Amino acid sequence: MIAAASRLRRPYRSWAVKTGGRQHAMQTLVILHSNEAAGPPRHVFPWLSLLAERGPVAVAVPGAGSAADLYATIGRPIVLEFEPLTYPRRLGALGPYAARLAAEVRRFSGLIRQLRPDLVVAVTASVPAALVAARLQRVPSVVFVGEILDKGVVVSRGRSVAAAATARLTAALADGVVCCSDAVARQFAPARSRLLRTIYPGVDGTYADGDGARFRALHGLAEAEPCLAVIGNVTPARGQDVAIRALPGLREEFPAVRCVIAGVPHPRTGDVAYREELARLARRLGVDDAVAFVGLVDPVADLYAAADVVVNPARFNEPFGRVAIEALSAGRPVVAAGVGAIPEVVRDGREALLFPAEDHDALGRAVARLWREPGLREGLVRNGRRRVRDDFREDRAVEAFTDVVDRVLAAREYPAAGTHAATSR
Repeated sequence: MIAAASRLRRPYRSWAVKTGGRQHAMQTLVILHSNEAAGPPRHVFPWLSLLAERGPVAVAVPGAGSAADLYATIGRPIVLEFEPLTYPRRLGALGPYAARLAAEVRRFSGLIRQLRPDLVVAVTASVPAALVAARLQRVPSVVFVGEILDKGVVVSRGRSVAAAATARLTAALADGVVCCSDAVARQFAPARSRLLRTIYPGVDGTYADGDGARFRALHGLAEAEPCLAVIGNVTPARGQDVAIRALPGLREEFPAVRCVIAGVPHPRTGDVAYREELARLARRLGVDDAVAFVGLVDPVADLYAAADVVVNPARFNEPFGRVAIEALSAGRPVVAAGVGAIPEVVRDGREALLFPAEDHDALGRAVARLWREPGLREGLVRNGRRRVRDDFREDRAVEAFTDVVDRVLAAREYPAAGTHAATSR
């Protein structure tokens, strides 16, 4: 990823900022919602690498981890006590919830006063305290939204209302809102009066360089035909159980079918229990010998090279679905649940085969069709590679994000943080 970012550097116009009649290099405070170098923090790393070339970057993270390690290559990580947004489930929890948000606003405000950044970039909509603090300290902010706030997994009017309220708050506070898909952007459109932009995360060419034979040999998959791959955090929302439930039917036609489950559960109790339930489910269905739990895979290109079909059985409102794009760039066909932004990113019958969420029989039929029809597989991959080349280029994403930052800085309504801090003492 770091090497890919360095190849994108190009002479964008200088982002010198004028404060008190003097120009200085732009200073940026980046706020990550996770301490893992995955998902949105990984998506925007090449974009923020370019900001680091224009001036100092500080990165607030909720704890030590791979995200801090990655961003230490372009800036200064700062561990700050804060949590991603969770909605209170009962009225009695509103008091502690509000107290926690107020404390986080104070922490972010203190950090902004200390660093005096010219721009705050929040890599999530799930830390509203950061945006509140930026507004209170009169610093322009850009938020990258890589989530659909209403996950669509739990039917709850309260959660839907809370998600809508969070979207409105984000839209009201941020000077620029960048979304990873149109599906994500739609949740902000009703309340948006300033800059709202969809920028697809880019995909570089590294996913096509894997060693599939080595991966298959390592995990006893040499004879797998077909070999399915499910990639992502092990959690009910990702639907790994749907893929496992499809195996008995597939096995009737393809006795050598195998399914690789790549990923680990979050340390939450529910996700750890779900991982254990997946193993029990495979045993109960008599397909435990056909399922390989391989944990985190690095490099993931080896898994793409080993797979015959990449499957995304998600049951939540997927905000983008990066695995599908990575798979297509690696030349692997995709079968995915048609949830969230998936039908926008990979179109049914053109770049992938889509099936209704939760329908393991439909998933099995799609995989069987792909394996019976090599011409279909080749056509989907060919179309997918063309789409990756045309619409998911990293340099195009970097340039689009640069334009958003330019517009926000040019149109900012507030003095720079350094000016405000100097005059307020």
